[in-house]
Amino acid sequence: MELKRKIRDVLANACTYISASFSIIILLAIVLFVFIKGWNNLSFKMLTSDYYETPYFAKVEAGTNVFSDFEAKEGVYYSKNFGIGIKDSKDLENNSVIEIVYIDNLSPFKNAKANDGTRIDINVGQIIKRVQVKTDNGILVATTTDKAEGLVNVLDSGNYISELYFVDMGGGIRGSLIATLYLILLTLIIVVPIGIISAIYLSIYAKESRFTSILRSLIDMISGIPSIIFGLISMIIFIPFVSKISNNNGGSIFAGALTLSVMLLPTVIRTTEERINNIPKSYKSASLALGASMTQTAFKVILPNAIPGILTAVILCIGRIIGESAALIFAIGTSIQDDVSVMKPATTLAVHIWSVMSGENPNVGQACAISIIILAIVLVLNLLVRLISAKFLKFEVKK
Repeated sequence: MELKRKIRDVLANACTYISASFSIIILLAIVLFVFIKGWNNLSFKMLTSDYYETPYFAKVEAGTNVFSDFEAKEGVYYSKNFGIGIKDSKDLENNSVIEIVYIDNLSPFKNAKANDGTRIDINVGQIIKRVQVKTDNGILVATTTDKAEGLVNVLDSGNYISELYFVDMGGGIRGSLIATLYLILLTLIIVVPIGIISAIYLSIYAKESRFTSILRSLIDMISGIPSIIFGLISMIIFIPFVSKISNNNGGSIFAGALTLSVMLLPTVIRTTEERINNIPKSYKSASLALGASMTQTAFKVILPNAIPGILTAVILCIGRIIGESAALIFAIGTSIQDDVSVMKPATTLAVHIWSVMSGENPNVGQACAISIIILAIVLVLNLLVRLISAKFLKFEVKK
């Protein structure tokens, strides 16, 4: 009997270790894949750039200056006629482009004109798509396919650019990052006060009855509903409501915030209620004994002591907002926007990943780069939860 028990224990421990090891290996493989694919795409420029390229058209006439005293750099090609340096590069979506890396102070590019004759700024970091140069033998055209060297040869074959097509580099996530911040702020403004007041009612004012039991069961049931169901609810209720007050059809960040508020309400209520229930009953009794009303006791004694639970709920909500996608696809749309407005469609970081992966040519590199950002934020939030919990636990032990 003793031998059988030992064998069962060994087998049980082996199954536990194998299962845990398998989970860790899968998790590490996913994280490693994301970092390998996305690390090269991750940059500060990605965070601050628009997703869509801004096109410009200009005309440039070379003067009498000949630019020849360039500081030679590897991979950079210089135009003697126009005083600029360009190189073959990659945009934020890993496509081959020709990037402007140098403009001389006396370069005629400083005096470029738009088609209507107004001056137009050309800056380092912009991308040249096409040039059309007038020469003695006619018109020569160079595009991205000619690479930087071929484009410089075309530039130096003439003194007048009849058409210069250039763009600001696109592929950034600035709009989606701003939309995510808006969504976090709006959702917390809605869900935190309602959740705290509901938790105070359930834990302090409400008497134990069949009604409160049913209410708690409904709250727990909401937390188990698949998020895509909330997306459908948003289409039926929140989107028409927001459209009516804003005169903008379709999804919006505000509709997304209302949707996430309903989803996250159980998290705030249950976390805050649990914290309130852990506060010693003597705090409440002492406050009432000193003549404080129930409302004063709730908001001046019990609520301040429940701050650790509230902060934990807020941090958990932020992590859920950043990572949510299924409900938001319906609530705010999947159209990536650079001009972000609360009452208009947009994409969060998670929905941005879905958008760049759902086309005919999925951009795995950019999706993984955004995933790294989300993983980093979620990791920091989890560490904050642990830090807050440990700090207040230590404080309570000292008391």
